[in-house]
Amino acid sequence: MMYPEPLPLWQEEDLQACKIARIECFRFDCELADTWLPGHGEDCQCGLLTISTSNGTCGLGEYAIPCCELKGDVVSWAAVFQRIKGLTIMEGIRYVREKQEAWGTVRQQLIESALIDLAHKLQKSSHRAKQLKELNLTWNRSYLIDHSQAYISF
Repeated sequence: MMYPEPLPLWQEEDLQACKIARIECFRFDCELADTWLPGHGEDCQCGLLTISTSNGTCGLGEYAIPCCELKGDVVSWAAVFQRIKGLTIMEGIRYVREKQEAWGTVRQQLIESALIDLAHKLQKSSHRAKQLKELNLTWNRSYLIDHSQAYISF
């Protein structure tokens, strides 16, 4: 699992114009899990959370959750994320931090890492090669859906 970087000191007004427009959660099949998150445990569910703004910028959060920590299916588990849709990035980060106790550390860190990734991408004019690779794979939705055991979008 990828843990979020410390939150930089952003000017909140810089991020106020960007609202969260779409949230997607993919639960990978074994083939994609092995490609995307090599070395994950056999008893884990692996996937990708994407958070997009109306301008098309996308923040990513990868997850590998031990099955024993996942109550219910991944669709039910991720449904709480829909509450940040329509919020600004900073509002979303504040909301997610308020929900840590109710949501649990894994969910809170996953969505916060995707929000922080999104904020970093919005503030940088150029993307590193790794980010471009992730975006190319991420935005091939048909490939992701073909290799996902579960998918939810809101």
